[in-house]
Amino acid sequence: MINKLARRLGFQQSVPVALIDSWHVPQPKRSSIELAPREGAASCLVDQYGRVQIDGETWTLDLTLAAGARWVAVSAADRVSQVIVGPGVVETTVQTPSGPVVQRVAAGVVDGEPVIIIEVENTGGVAIAAGVVARPLRLDGRGFIGEASADASGITIDGHHRVRFETVAAAVATSDGAAGDLLQQLPNADDGTTSSASKCRSGGAQAAAVWPLPHTAILRIVVELVNVTSPHAAVPSTSDINRGWEAHLNQGMRVDVDEIDIAKHLSTAGRTVLTMWPDIADTPSAILAMSEMGFGRDAGRLFEQLERCDDDGAVLRCLARWSQLGEQHHQLEDLDRILGRLAQAAHAVAKQGGTLAGATWLDDAFVTLGGRLHQIDQPDVAERVQGFSATVQPVDGAADLLAELTKEIDKRGVWPTSQMRNSAQYARAVRALVVEDSGTQVHVIPEMPKLWRGRTLDVFGLPIANGSLSFGLRWHGPRPALLWEAILAPEAPFVLRAPGIDADFESHERQGETLLADPGWASTS
Repeated sequence: MINKLARRLGFQQSVPVALIDSWHVPQPKRSSIELAPREGAASCLVDQYGRVQIDGETWTLDLTLAAGARWVAVSAADRVSQVIVGPGVVETTVQTPSGPVVQRVAAGVVDGEPVIIIEVENTGGVAIAAGVVARPLRLDGRGFIGEASADASGITIDGHHRVRFETVAAAVATSDGAAGDLLQQLPNADDGTTSSASKCRSGGAQAAAVWPLPHTAILRIVVELVNVTSPHAAVPSTSDINRGWEAHLNQGMRVDVDEIDIAKHLSTAGRTVLTMWPDIADTPSAILAMSEMGFGRDAGRLFEQLERCDDDGAVLRCLARWSQLGEQHHQLEDLDRILGRLAQAAHAVAKQGGTLAGATWLDDAFVTLGGRLHQIDQPDVAERVQGFSATVQPVDGAADLLAELTKEIDKRGVWPTSQMRNSAQYARAVRALVVEDSGTQVHVIPEMPKLWRGRTLDVFGLPIANGSLSFGLRWHGPRPALLWEAILAPEAPFVLRAPGIDADFESHERQGETLLADPGWASTS
C-alpha cells in the first residue's frame, strides 16, 4: 500500500541499502553518455561499463560474460574501454580470457517508437556465454523494481514490457532479491528455463537472460523507451543507425581539415544537438547551432522551451538567424507557434531603443524574420522587427574557443559534462572559423587558425542566406587555391571574399576557382 501511494504521489522509491549490501554496485569514474533518436523523443544513459538506464527509470540493464568457468560482469572486468563510433554508437570493449567482446549501444526507431539497440559481438577466438540482467539500480545509486518477469522473448519490469530479445534466450531467471545479486548467480546457458517471475515489496526484484555466443556471433536486444514495439517489426543494426545518421548529417554543414578531427567531432556534436534537450538558458544557442549547421527544420522542437527563456535579445537573435538560414515553406507553422514569445521579445527590445548587439548577419536576419511575419499576417510585429538595427560585435576568439572545447573532449570522443551546451558551442565555433556572412556578402575563412594553415580544407553544405555554399582550399606552395560553388535563388545577390587570406580577392561568380595571394604565413610561423 505504501509503495503504491508513493508511486501515485510521484516519490522516487529505492531499494533498501541493507538488501543490496552484498551486491556488486559499480562506481563509475566518468560521466554517462546520453543517447536519443532524432528529435529527442526519449533517451537513455550509457555508463563507462556499457550499463544502460532509460532516462527517468529506476533500473539498469547490465551485461555479463562467461568466457570460462564463471560469469564476470563487464562492470567488474579489469580491462574495459569505450569510444563513440561514428556519430551515434557507444562502443564498449571488454577483454576476456577468450579475447575481446564488443558491446554497441545506439538509439533508433522501431515500429515508429523510440528504442535503444544493444548489440553484443564475440570478436574473440572461441565460444562464450553472454547474459543481461535488469537490476534495481540506477547509474547513480539505488533504484527500484517491484515485479520482474522474463521469458525467452524479453523482460517485463513492473508491468511494462521493456526489453525484447531478437535472439531467443537459452535460459532466463528472476529473483526477489532475498537470495542476493542475480548478476552473480546467473544460470548456465544450457539451463533451459524459459519463463520466470518474481516480486519484491522492497523493490529488489531482478530478471536475467543468457545465451551461448559463438565466435563472430552478434546478440541483438531492443530496449523499448516508451511503448511496446511489434515483435515482427524490422530492427536496424547499430551500423544501420550510424549510416542513417551519416546520411542525415551530410545534408547539413560538413567541415574537414586534413589530419585534424574536426569532421568527427562536428558529427558527434551534430547528433547531440539534434537529439538532446538543452537547459532553458541554453536553448537560443542550441537553435542557433541547428540553424547554422543547416538543421533549422529540427529547431521547432525546442520552441516550447524557448517560450520559457527570459532573455529577450537571445530569443530575437536565434529566431532571426533561424529564419535567415531556413526555408520559408517549413518555417511558417513553427513561427506561428512561437509568435507570442516573439512579439513579447520584440516589444521589450523596442522599449529599450530597438537596437541589439550581434554578428554581421543580424541586420539582414531581422529583414528576413520580418518577411516571414508578414507571411503569417502579423504586420505590426513584422514592421517592428524590421525596424530594429544591429550593433555589430565582431566574432573574436573562435579559434581559442575551438581549441579549448577540443581539449575538453575525453578519450571516448565526448564532452564529459554539459554535452549539449558544448556541442552547440563547438558547431558554432567551427562555423565562425570557416565563414562570416552578412546576407549579401560571404567571407570565407575570416580567421584561419595556425593549426589549419597549409592543410587541405573542405566545407560542404554551409547554409547561407538564400541558399548554401561549398568551398575548399588546396595549397600550391605558400599560395592557397580557393574552389567554391554557391547554390542560391536566381535573384539573390552574392559577393564572395576571403579577407583572412587575401584582402584583395572578390568575386560575384557563384562557381569558380582562383589562386589566392601568398598570405605570408611561412615567414611568420
